[in-house]
Amino acid sequence: MDSSIATKAHDWLPGWIGKYWEVDHGSPYLKGAGMIRRPDVITVLDPAKPPTQENIKQVVEIKFPPDKITTPQQNAYIEIAGDEKKLVTIGPQDCDCNQPEPEESKVPVEELGIAATALRILYMLVTKRPPPGGVPVPAF
Repeated sequence: MDSSIATKAHDWLPGWIGKYWEVDHGSPYLKGAGMIRRPDVITVLDPAKPPTQENIKQVVEIKFPPDKITTPQQNAYIEIAGDEKKLVTIGPQDCDCNQPEPEESKVPVEELGIAATALRILYMLVTKRPPPGGVPVPAF
């Protein structure tokens, strides 16, 4: 996490590795060796708090074929989440991209104000009292 903002991730992970990875106290950092795990998405219970285990709602890993989550990666993400029930792996099969888009309104937005004003006037003529909620400013 960023040193100045507790809820913000580091902007540039390679810079953090170069600055803080202590070669003297362990093995040197090897790119691509899985020494650092950064899940695709972490959802938290309280967005005002950092993503510590007690605040993590889910750790989400997104995989596209033919890529699959490996056992070491899965174990690391379970360790990050604190509970295997918090780890979710999703892929294209979980997308609702094939769902049809909602149909657009048959009445243009520009005409809705005029129609609402006309209905309120009609209501006042029929009931001989103002419509509930006060009288609107005419839209035209």
